[in-house]
Order: sequence, then structure tokens, then C-alpha cells
Amino acid sequence: MEQFLQQLQDSNPILQFIGVMIVGMIPFLEGYFAVPVGIALGFPAVMTIVAAIVGNWISVMVVILASDRVKQWLQRRKPSERKQEKHNKRLERGQKLFHKYGVPGVSLLGPLLIGDHIAALVCIASGASKRYVMIWQTIAIVVWAVGMGILVLLGINVVK
Repeated sequence: MEQFLQQLQDSNPILQFIGVMIVGMIPFLEGYFAVPVGIALGFPAVMTIVAAIVGNWISVMVVILASDRVKQWLQRRKPSERKQEKHNKRLERGQKLFHKYGVPGVSLLGPLLIGDHIAALVCIASGASKRYVMIWQTIAIVVWAVGMGILVLLGINVVK
């Protein structure tokens, strides 16, 4: 693994950008995880933040645009009781957030509690328009990635 990370550090910046973008696309890792990893590996901070934002944004927008199909797929599935119970708890937590804070609150708090992808689905399932959810998810993704980048850079500078 160490050798792989070293090769990635020494690789073409385009490959580094793509790598950070892919990590940003992964649910529950998302941009706020991709940024510190990329910066810690020594990738340029601005490029890392932009790559994390782009990757996270693309994957969340796909979920939003495909939300009707995701809803139909989830309804057709017959998950085990344990998985269903876990899913229901997560959805219930998201619904409580939605009723308390609306789309802006769920979008901004989602990464901490339920993840961007589920936050977007909760908003849409609660009746918010896709356009409004897209706007707030975009804002949240940018805020989290830039915020994490700033925190990581401040932390690195303090340690040096």
C-alpha cells in the first residue's frame, strides 16, 4: 500500500485529480474525506479541493436525477429485516432533520449524520423539488470541501 501511495504521489497530476475525484464520488467518504487524503498525500491543495468537489457533486447529482428510479428500485427490493431496520432508522433520522431544518439544513448537516447521497434522497422523498435540492447540495458540497481544505491546511501549517 505504501508503494502504491508513493507511486500516486509521483504520478501525473491528472491521475492525482482523477484519484481524488473517485474518492469524492464514494458515498460516506465524499469530498470532505477526499480533501484531507489528497492534501496529506502532497497533492496541490486547490486541485485537490476542486477534484473532491467535482467528484462528490457528480455522484450526488446522479442520485438526485435518478431519484425516481432509486425509489422504485428500493421499493422492489426485499432486504433482510436487519438491513430494513437500519435503513428505516437512517431514513427516520433524515426525515426528522428535514422537518426541523428543511432542505438547507439537511444538505449542510447531511455529511455529518447521513451522508450527502441519503440527504439528497431524504429531501426529495420529503417533497422538495429536485432543482432546490440540487442548489443546496451544491452549496453544501462546496462548503464542506473548502472547509475541510482550510482546516487541513491550517493544521499542517501549525504542525510545521
